[in-house]
Amino acid sequence: SLVVPTGWPLTFFPSCMYPLTNYKFGTKEPLYEKDSSMAAWFQCMREEFDKTGMRQTVEGILIIHEHRLPNMLLLQLGTKLFKL
Repeated sequence: SLVVPTGWPLTFFPSCMYPLTNYKFGTKEPLYEKDSSMAAWFQCMREEFDKTGMRQTVEGILIIHEHRLPNMLLLQLGTKLFKL
């Protein structure tokens, strides 16, 4: 069930916000980036586009609550790029 922090309007929160305890986090071996810089990464993306065309991508935001406060989990790609 949705827990709304005291004093926050219900309209501020999405309908599906779950406690952080619903999720499990682990560790993996690091994935090393093939591209040495952002410019090299964009060049690789351009070359891939020329070969395969437009990518279909679905992105979302994971909003959770911890100690009755809303939090947004940040997605990280490699060591340099964070997605919001």
